[in-house]
Amino acid sequence: MAKILIIDDDETVHLVYRAYLAKNGHAVESAYEGEEGLSKAAADLPDLILVDINMPHMSGFEVIKRLKADPVSAAIPVFVITSLKQEHHVKRAAGLGVAGFITKPTKMPELNAIVEKALEARREEPPR
Repeated sequence: MAKILIIDDDETVHLVYRAYLAKNGHAVESAYEGEEGLSKAAADLPDLILVDINMPHMSGFEVIKRLKADPVSAAIPVFVITSLKQEHHVKRAAGLGVAGFITKPTKMPELNAIVEKALEARREEPPR
């Protein structure tokens, strides 16, 4: 079982992703805006973070930048979940060091495969 943090301002995303990921044995934490997500990431040290780009107060890009700049959360795999499919968004996210880019609407089997692959890779890393 992995701890997964979802940072997204859309309640429906939380409900759908949480139900699916919990059904697959994961503990899921929710944050509805960037600052809340950063606080929960620092406090809970999730195994994986899913973050939206378009959110009020702080964009997902800024959240990712701050997660990757903090030594405590820098090694946590972060995946972008967004409906923004333009190449410049993908490149910007990659430049910030994300583990992957998932477009909405998301097919749940695809989400599960991405999550499981990232968690497996993380388990194979040497201890920090």
